[in-house]
Amino acid sequence: MGITYQQKKHLYLLVIILKNLINYKGGVINIEIELIIIRIKGKEITISFNILLLGNNKAVLKML
Repeated sequence: MGITYQQKKHLYLLVIILKNLINYKGGVINIEIELIIIRIKGKEITISFNILLLGNNKAVLKML
């Protein structure tokens, strides 16, 4: 089972907690995954992530 992703329509720059920009690949968040449902201990959460791919199967995620 894989998660479907797509190109974001509205790109934005990734800013870390200290309000610094990430420069890797321009720091542009350009991918988003489909909405997924997570079930934990009887609770259901619908969530999506914006993604900046870092290479070597690593990524930075922003929870929506």
